[in-house]
Amino acid sequence: MCGIVGILIKDPDLEAELGALLVPMLEALAERGPDSTGLAIYRQEGQPVEIVKDVGSAPDVCRRYDIASRTGYQGIGHTRMATESAVTARHCHPFSPAPELCVVHNGSFSNHATVRRRLEADGVVFDTDNDSEVAARFIGFRLAAGDDLEEAMRWVQKEFDGFFTLLVTTATQFAVVRDPFACKPATVAETDRYVAVASEYRALAGLPGVDGAAVFEPAPGELYTWSR
Repeated sequence: MCGIVGILIKDPDLEAELGALLVPMLEALAERGPDSTGLAIYRQEGQPVEIVKDVGSAPDVCRRYDIASRTGYQGIGHTRMATESAVTARHCHPFSPAPELCVVHNGSFSNHATVRRRLEADGVVFDTDNDSEVAARFIGFRLAAGDDLEEAMRWVQKEFDGFFTLLVTTATQFAVVRDPFACKPATVAETDRYVAVASEYRALAGLPGVDGAAVFEPAPGELYTWSR
């Protein structure tokens, strides 16, 4: 069990509050992933994505790195409960296999070793033995081959077996998909100021204007994308 969060800000007036919005979202899901916490912050288009990953609970990591002070137009985060690989900063999410591409994942892939071997045969290099990194590297590989993000994520649905929710971002896109059985939870809240995703609604409950948001659970196997 892990927790994922993400927010794409549409209203420039909210960009100064990105970190302050992300911190309570992550803290609400701290019990879903007490082992480690990670975030990716998209500050401005053209600037490198800032990735913060460390061992520790969401409150501790957010305080340690002063995440509340961060500004930007998009961010995703993850609270990890390790089930199949080591508890280290390197094994934390998000995984970023290419510039501006970040992936967080809740769930497990049963055939990740098979996909990893195929990618390695094509020259892809891995940093960890984490199954989530395999999905991230696969998406990066498909993008490098010419797919757009939607096509790359469709390939994930075709090639990977397991139960999952994936939240994937680039500098201009924000996308979420669940497995065909929707075994892993996810909730979306959308207003004219932002789109936000989290494993549980309680992580969204403190967002401004959420009472008037369109709130829904992503349908099984359905891919949802938003563009900046």
